Amino acid sequence: MIDAKYQTTTTVVVVVLYHQTPENSSTVQSFYRIAPELRAHYQLLIVNNSADSDGSGQYEDAVVKNFKANQGLAKAYNLGLGYASQYDLDWLMLFDQDSTFDSKYLQAFEAAQQQYQSEAAVAAIVPQVKQGNVALAPSVASPAFNSKVLTAGEYTNITSINSGTMLRVQSMTRVGGFNEAFPLDFLDYWIFWRLRQAQLKTVVLPATLQHELSVMDLKSMADVRYTSFAAGEQLFYSKYEVTGKRAWHQHKVLRIGKLLLTGNFNKAKINLRYW
Repeated sequence: MIDAKYQTTTTVVVVVLYHQTPENSSTVQSFYRIAPELRAHYQLLIVNNSADSDGSGQYEDAVVKNFKANQGLAKAYNLGLGYASQYDLDWLMLFDQDSTFDSKYLQAFEAAQQQYQSEAAVAAIVPQVKQGNVALAPSVASPAFNSKVLTAGEYTNITSINSGTMLRVQSMTRVGGFNEAFPLDFLDYWIFWRLRQAQLKTVVLPATLQHELSVMDLKSMADVRYTSFAAGEQLFYSKYEVTGKRAWHQHKVLRIGKLLLTGNFNKAKINLRYW
């Protein structure tokens, strides 16, 4: 269970690992480089999705849950949401295994927590996400496939990535938790779509998170992983963000054309399968 020894804890931090140990996760190691007095405001939950994981245990003062199989992100996030609700904590923070941050990053989120604590319409607080010097997120959600990256401020028409996002527990409970129909890909799209449907706001901070985004180069992605991406994309645009379905089909036509021109025939077939 969550270690409740810190009376000042406000946030459950969920880090999901896959074929990686806590010692080798840049996210986990970033967390433990934070000063203990600041770290005391956060309870770390490490969820290990590796098939060779065995049982549950401890790493430092974190709670470790080993799923013994790759059950994706949504199930891990729902576990964290349940823990946060059980211990009456207000916020849930999500991380993949390969993000990098420092004390200033968490301090910026703490300041935002205090600023927006009583403003229930604010459901999410997100950083500006970069891979090296390339700005990845957050961005305008609608129209679909809009590449405009957003700067600091309050928004409703917004989408971002999972890693680094802080969510109000009450808001996520209100929308029914994390949709396990999206075990991995497009879960982040669904989260922000659901918050928009509930007319909830997202705050973008000036704080920057360095993150290695696996879908940056779809052409070099393994076919199994690419299939997961294509299936999540199809589900999202056919059932949820239906106003973007036409733009999605137009985008897929261009994508399939590029894949065929570069000899990526298997990935072109996968795209056609998930039309």
